[in-house]
Amino acid sequence: MSELANPEFQSQLYAFFTRHYMMVGGFFVVLVWLIVVQFKISTARISKMSTTLAINAVNKEEGVFVDIRAQDLFQKGHIANAVSLTLNDIKSNKVQQIDKKRDCPVIIVGKDKFDTDAFNAARMLKKQGFSKVSLLDGGLLDWASNNLPLTTK
Repeated sequence: MSELANPEFQSQLYAFFTRHYMMVGGFFVVLVWLIVVQFKISTARISKMSTTLAINAVNKEEGVFVDIRAQDLFQKGHIANAVSLTLNDIKSNKVQQIDKKRDCPVIIVGKDKFDTDAFNAARMLKKQGFSKVSLLDGGLLDWASNNLPLTTK
C-alpha cells in the first residue's frame, strides 16, 4: 500500500496542514514566486557578456556601458565612459543619453552577478526597443577583481 493511500498518514498530513497553515501558505507563496522568477529569466533572453567580450563590443561596435548602480556608488568608481542611468530612469524612459545606441551593444553594469536591478533594466531596455542588450557577467565586482580600470571622472 502506498504511503499516501494510508488513512493514518492522510490524517496526520491534514493535522499538520491545519496546525501550520501559515507556514504551508508561506511555502506555497515562495514556491510560486520562484516559478514566476524563473519563467521571467528564461523568457527574457538576456545574454551575459564577459568583460573581454564587453570591451570588444564597446570598442569595435560603438557599444556603451550603462551603469545602473546608485549615483553615489557610480561617483566612487565606474568604467570609463560609462553612462549612469538608474533603474527608475529606465522605467520612466529617461534614456536620452543612450537613445542613439538602440542598434549598438548596450552592456548593463550592476553591482555583481546577483544584481536583479541590472536584469530588470536589461529587460526594460529591450522592451523600449534596444536590440543588443546584455548584462556584464559578474557586474562591477567582477570587473574590479580582474584588475580592470575604474575612474571617478
